[in-house]
Amino acid sequence: MTIAVEHVAPEYVWTANNALVFAPRGMPPAAYPVLIHLLGRQEPGGRLLVTHGTIATEIGITRPKVTRALQHLAFARMVWKEGNGAYRLSPLIAGFRTPAEQLQAIGAMHDDDRFDHPDFQERYEQQIAAYEEEKQAKAAERQKRLEPPIDLAARRRT
Repeated sequence: MTIAVEHVAPEYVWTANNALVFAPRGMPPAAYPVLIHLLGRQEPGGRLLVTHGTIATEIGITRPKVTRALQHLAFARMVWKEGNGAYRLSPLIAGFRTPAEQLQAIGAMHDDDRFDHPDFQERYEQQIAAYEEEKQAKAAERQKRLEPPIDLAARRRT
């Protein structure tokens, strides 16, 4: 018995593969394998449909580490979240069908989204600092809600 197998050629994706050259100092170690994994499973144009759990399973790290890695890749503007389980790689590192498509996408980018910007490292560090401040403010707000309300009537009696 012979089984016929239909040969389907994978779609060709052209990319410059320079992502690690631009990786900022201070990224968590898990960000590198996550980035490489994303580069390997992208559609032309850099779109990805993948969950944190899938990435964690496929590269063998915990889901919280994947979440933190994606967060830092977003701070660096290397990966943008488009929705639940939908991400897009920056055109500077994404794969395209032709170099001309990549150049067109790069040309359409806003300067703030470029990680080949001279202030790239400083902007990355500012993003982290702003995130940490926001996290501390939310924690302080949660702590305030845990305190019992003031009983004004009891204070008046004393």
